[in-house]
Amino acid sequence: SSSSNSSSSSSSRKRRSSSGSERQRLRLRTTSQQQQQSATAKRPDKLNSTMLGQDAYPTSDPNGQHEQDAQQQQSGLGAASPTDVDLNQKEANHKDESYIKPDPNDVERNQSAVSVDSDAGFDDGDPEEAWNSRWSFILAAIGSAIGLGNFWRFPFQAYAYGGGTFFIPYLIALFIVGIPLMQLEMAMGQVFRRAVTQSFGRLHPRFRGIGLAAGMVSFGVVCYYNAILAWGNVMFVKSFYSEMPWDVSNVEGTEVLSKPVDHFVNKVLMFPPSDDHFPRVIPAGLYAGAVFMWASIWLILIKGQDFISKAVWVTVLAPVVMLFVLIIQGATLPGAKEGVKAYIGRWDLSQLSDGNMWVDAFGQIFFSLGTGFGVMPAYASLNPRNSNIIKDAFIVSACNCLFSFLAGFAVFTIIGFFSHETGISIDDLRDEGVLAGGSLAFITYPAGLSMLSGAGGNAMCVIFFIVFYFLGLDSAFSLVEAAVLNMREVAVFARYSRAVLTSAVCAVGFVLTGPYLLDVGSAIVDVVDAYLASLGLLFVGFLECLVAGWVYKKHDSYHQTGTLAGIIFDVGSWVGFFFFTVLSLTLADTGMESGPVIGTSIGVGLIIILGSWVTALLLAKSKLGNANDAAYYLFLHGPDCLKNTINGVITDGAPNNWTINRIWIINLKFVMTPLLFFLLVLRCDTYAESGGPYSSSYPYTYLQVLGLLSFVVVFILFAVGFFFPELYADPKLKVASGKGSTSTN
Repeated sequence: SSSSNSSSSSSSRKRRSSSGSERQRLRLRTTSQQQQQSATAKRPDKLNSTMLGQDAYPTSDPNGQHEQDAQQQQSGLGAASPTDVDLNQKEANHKDESYIKPDPNDVERNQSAVSVDSDAGFDDGDPEEAWNSRWSFILAAIGSAIGLGNFWRFPFQAYAYGGGTFFIPYLIALFIVGIPLMQLEMAMGQVFRRAVTQSFGRLHPRFRGIGLAAGMVSFGVVCYYNAILAWGNVMFVKSFYSEMPWDVSNVEGTEVLSKPVDHFVNKVLMFPPSDDHFPRVIPAGLYAGAVFMWASIWLILIKGQDFISKAVWVTVLAPVVMLFVLIIQGATLPGAKEGVKAYIGRWDLSQLSDGNMWVDAFGQIFFSLGTGFGVMPAYASLNPRNSNIIKDAFIVSACNCLFSFLAGFAVFTIIGFFSHETGISIDDLRDEGVLAGGSLAFITYPAGLSMLSGAGGNAMCVIFFIVFYFLGLDSAFSLVEAAVLNMREVAVFARYSRAVLTSAVCAVGFVLTGPYLLDVGSAIVDVVDAYLASLGLLFVGFLECLVAGWVYKKHDSYHQTGTLAGIIFDVGSWVGFFFFTVLSLTLADTGMESGPVIGTSIGVGLIIILGSWVTALLLAKSKLGNANDAAYYLFLHGPDCLKNTINGVITDGAPNNWTINRIWIINLKFVMTPLLFFLLVLRCDTYAESGGPYSSSYPYTYLQVLGLLSFVVVFILFAVGFFFPELYADPKLKVASGKGSTSTN
């Protein structure tokens, strides 16, 4: 016993000596850091490790703190993030003389963030499946982003808004919203190894519903997307006819347009007369085309990620090669020069004062990149954690826009040729409404190709509809995969294998594609697309930016600045954003020119915002004693912590990887979030004033009900997760206890 006590005493002295040496070393390091930063005082003195995403849990956990914190996370607002710890412990950290004030720019210290550390309660091991190479992931993401809109929407917008002038707001929108949002989605998926449901749910458990909402948008869109692709499949088969039904090579006068229009509307869609409100005809050919699309999707996805990694090398690169064939063919035709001039040859800079052009440019970027569907986080979750994801997001965004730009040449060289051969000016074609959307893809463009001599028309139509098929296929199977991966992140679906869920989604999807194939199917497509894609995507994108920029770490920010200062800052900011949005829309309705509308709206909004910011800063300074500290916690703390976590993970073992910077987080919080809010409210206001999208073209009440219902389902899926976050709990969440790790589900 005496020997044991002596040994114990000796060990105790050694530990105290070691502890004293360690404290001395830590004090020296702290002093050095403080001396380096004292000149600028960029970081608040009260910053602690839990606020930077550090491991909040001690190595040993005799009191079961892991389990308590995990239970708090499940409950919702009681925990601002998985890294929250008891506030008393935070104060104890400050009082501990060995405590080191962390530097948010110290990547080495911040790379072990609790949100991505399995020791902190989450099983974040390697995914069940993964991409077989980095470029397979990039190609798959490009294929998902590039879709039919790149071909039939972007070129027309460039032409409609003064040719090359449209590229000015388009590129600004790309760098302000497009690339940053793509980087956010991909980084969240890769760092947290989850799709949208749990990756953004890590920022706050009440926002897990974003993933189910995005999954619903993906699933809803792919149902009617395959109907559109079925139209293309029917046209593809008819491209082999010796005389194509839309061939206008030997037609003159008004029949030049009426013949292809009649074929598509009455022979392909079998659209009913204007006084017929309900479906009566079921075109069998379209169902065959839809079966082919869903079978293609199922066969690709059922074989697993390794097969998808190989398939994208064909499905993405093949349409690019064929697009160049169309461009080269078009460039050799008479009238091509006039078509290209209409596309980008004019620079009407007066269009820059048109607010609609800016709204459409930002909308085109947002909708064409594929953000908001949940695809990008799902795809990125299958990457290695330290893949160069910030650079990859830039590559995907740039390739998407480059394809849109090239598609414009393929479109307008043929449009110029068609105009030259028929004598109908391009402006007149615009007035006829056949230069955008389905009218371009199924009427004008095939008709233009049909005017090529000999079998050239057939060959070019075959190539065009192959491009059409591949463009749609990549997007379609990515939408299904995103829906499946997000579903598997909720306990009720996690019990099923990926193959079973994929088969079930494809089967249900085919059934739900049926209504879009009816004779009034094109009308249903238009209305549901307006509600589900336009409103739904803006809603999801806004929520993603909101939780990343305004909600994450809010609990810690309020603790540092004081609840009153935090509330004044947040409420004042959003009241200002709201007043700017509502006032700009109200003044626009009065007929005031866009310049005074924007100036007045910004002025009123800024007065409210700046007033709240100054008040909050004064209150926070009185508590913290330092204006820099107060400004940091009010303006930047949450997104700055997220930046440090992302950068720390993606540069672990890969220090040369691209990272996100302070400008990125300022843009996320104060530009992207209010901008998406503005676009969302603007779209709602437009629909409310007109009585619903396409209400004048399709005066059928049931169509508006179907469209509105689709968005309501998206909203409900998010709302359920917001009020009952435990329903969307991560099935892979593990709670560490004194006896080991057990699943909470």
